[in-house]
Amino acid sequence: MRNWKIAMITAAALGLSACTQQEVNSGAREVGRETNEAGREIKEGSKSVAKTTGKVAHEVAVETKDAAQKLGSGLKQAGKEMKEGWKEAQAESKKP
Repeated sequence: MRNWKIAMITAAALGLSACTQQEVNSGAREVGRETNEAGREIKEGSKSVAKTTGKVAHEVAVETKDAAQKLGSGLKQAGKEMKEGWKEAQAESKKP
């Protein structure tokens, strides 16, 4: 009879611990899912920010390229005018 009581108590303890373990596992899975979902949201958010940053960087590059081309054209024109002025001054200095 005594062994039977010990066996029943042991079986009950194991049964209760098994239920508790299932609850712990279930809770851990739920936390894992929530963490995974939060990670996905952060990843999507960072992709969106990175995409926007890339677009802005591209626009800046295009604007910089346009400005550089305009500046280059202006410098080229200034160079031509300087050369014309040089030739005129050279021609004037040769006249007696």
